[in-house]
Amino acid sequence: MLTQVVLPLALGLIMFAMGLGLVPADFARVVKKPTGFTLGALMQVIALPLIGYGFASQWGGDPATAYIAVGIMLLAACPGGMTSNLLTHIGRGDVALSITLTAVISLAGMLTVPLILGFALDTFMGQDAPPLPLGKAVFGVFVLTTVPVVLGMAVKAKAPNFAAAVEKRSRLASGIIFGLVMVGAIISEKERLLGHLDELLVTMIAFNVVMMLVAAAVARLGKLPSKQQIAITLECGLQNGTLAVVVAGTMLDRLDFAIPAALYSIWMFVSAIGYIVVVNKTRKDAPEPA
Repeated sequence: MLTQVVLPLALGLIMFAMGLGLVPADFARVVKKPTGFTLGALMQVIALPLIGYGFASQWGGDPATAYIAVGIMLLAACPGGMTSNLLTHIGRGDVALSITLTAVISLAGMLTVPLILGFALDTFMGQDAPPLPLGKAVFGVFVLTTVPVVLGMAVKAKAPNFAAAVEKRSRLASGIIFGLVMVGAIISEKERLLGHLDELLVTMIAFNVVMMLVAAAVARLGKLPSKQQIAITLECGLQNGTLAVVVAGTMLDRLDFAIPAALYSIWMFVSAIGYIVVVNKTRKDAPEPA
């Protein structure tokens, strides 16, 4: 019931809520202002899985912990979460860029998530890996992510007042569901987790911090405005852990693959809030160049 019904419905609600806040103009920004989007997209699609592979390799050598390596790569394959948009707003970052990155990378995830996950299963588990039919996986991620987003956008286009009212409630509900999903994943695998909890928690903290530092450095080297630097850093540090849990539990029937995502999802809010506090204390009040 949890993995086959509750989790997919939870993810569908979260993605539908994201769609309620989107308009076609959000995707048009990719063409109008490509630099910030391009850097952010490259960080998520290329840098995040590469850095994730470095951390996953620490666990992949032992068959007993290979599931952790796969779980780290699954998390690294997931797009930024909807909470990144909210925290970008709180941190006075470029919310439009954050929304665009979340939306576009989420849509691309129907291809990138199965491909990266398939690579991880083959690399770290070999013949012991559970089957992952690529076509079925692509279709599954499409149904779980793209379809709810498109439906949300359609509702917003046809009934904008209704969408605005529902979005506020759905975001709160999505946040509550997100938390329950993460806690549920940890509790369901607590016996396997106890033996590696300390080490894995350190790994996930380090993964998150390194990714945010790299994203911040790349955005700064790209000479992006500070608001875009904030958006990209948070977008690369706040992943859609719910998608990782759903893919692990629904498509692979292996909820243990979701353990890294669950731990990461709890810590990432601490690091994101800490980053916002530091940035807003040190940033200059001078207006950004047009």
